[in-house]
Amino acid sequence: MVMKLAFEEFDSFEAALEALKDKLDFKIDDPFKDVNKVLCIEPHPDDCVIALGGTIKKLVDDGIEVVYLLLTDGSMGTTDESISRHELALTRLEEEKESAKLLGVKKIITLDFADTELPHDRETRKEIVTVIRKEKPEMVFMPDPWLPYESHPDHRRAGFLGIEAASFSGLPNFNRTDLVAGLEPHSVSAVGFYYTHRPNYFVDITDVMGLKLEAIRRHRSQFTDDIWELWEPYLRTMAMYYGKLCGKKYAEGIRFIPGLFLHICPFAGDL
Repeated sequence: MVMKLAFEEFDSFEAALEALKDKLDFKIDDPFKDVNKVLCIEPHPDDCVIALGGTIKKLVDDGIEVVYLLLTDGSMGTTDESISRHELALTRLEEEKESAKLLGVKKIITLDFADTELPHDRETRKEIVTVIRKEKPEMVFMPDPWLPYESHPDHRRAGFLGIEAASFSGLPNFNRTDLVAGLEPHSVSAVGFYYTHRPNYFVDITDVMGLKLEAIRRHRSQFTDDIWELWEPYLRTMAMYYGKLCGKKYAEGIRFIPGLFLHICPFAGDL
């Protein structure tokens, strides 16, 4: 008996890859087609807006719901010895709400882990999986854990936790207590890495760069006047870096990986 081929044979890897990508519902060159909701995972209260504030604003304006999943309380983000961790955590959450409102984000889910102490373990992964099953986003954003020279463990761990949770959220035997609670498995079509040095998609944010900076500045505990003198040009330079790569003045870069390529895929880095 001759097995029927489910996939045409090709003479080159490039042709085979293009044909394979055509079979996927998710398209890297049109990633937001048929997307109704995006979950943006952030290690600290200002990461979504710093990395993707312009993209988030444009998604919301296009009718796509954006939900923040805030992993830590941000309680380490100060050099002021007079502010306690508890006080700073409360302040930063209020700043996050104010900033998110400017971009049109209406929902922020918090896991409340201690800043700098985000655990990379099964229990944390299960909590994120539960959020994905509750919210049912088509797409999940997270920091790129492979960003060279990234010093903050929360950023690296948030990226790994996010990609693992997005991979496992469709498996019914992972955290079966969700099934008891009435939460069905939910598969994510793609993940998007922000803070990435290898973007494969760009969003032109030239027209909303001012609003993005205003939303970032709402995190007043982080960006006092003296800090802002350095950080505004830093943020503009990062946006110009991505802009240079795509021929725009200001842009945000994202590395999208389709769900199929999140496991045992030697060419995921070449997409």
